Amino acid sequence: MARYHGGKWVKAGFYWSPARWEIITIPKGGRALPGGEELSYFRVPVLFILVLGPLMGAVYVIFLPLIGFGLFFGFAGKKLFLFFRRAVKGVIEKLAALREEEG
Repeated sequence: MARYHGGKWVKAGFYWSPARWEIITIPKGGRALPGGEELSYFRVPVLFILVLGPLMGAVYVIFLPLIGFGLFFGFAGKKLFLFFRRAVKGVIEKLAALREEEG
């Protein structure tokens, strides 16, 4: 893949900026890429966009609910862990106090 820099005149197509994670569409006739010389772009074939777009949508649809469940169960698990830790700590303190009274 050829690398292009911001401000350079390019022909029509799709250009991806890894720094911004952005795809720039250049219309028919071409124009200059946005940004300065510090931004780099790669030309992305149309076929790649046509295949990658639906795949990214499918990944989003599949993993978004899984991420939600993961966050929920992680939060609930942490709360349960803290609850049981406090409960066990209280029981241990009471047992220690009883042993001191006996001994």
